[in-house]
Amino acid sequence: MPDYKAMYFHLAGQMSIAIEALEGLVAITERLKKAQQTTEDMYISCDEDDNEENT
Repeated sequence: MPDYKAMYFHLAGQMSIAIEALEGLVAITERLKKAQQTTEDMYISCDEDDNEENT
C-alpha cells in the first residue's frame, strides 16, 4: 500500500519551499519596477529642466 502520509508531507514541504521562492520573486519584481519608475521620473525631470534652460 502506498505511504500517503509520506507522500503528503513531501508534497507539502516542497510546496512550502516553492511558495517562499515565489514570494521572494514578487518582492524582487516590485523593487525592479520601483527602480525603473524612479529612473524614468529622473529622466523626465532632467528633460524638463533642459527644456526650461533652453527657452
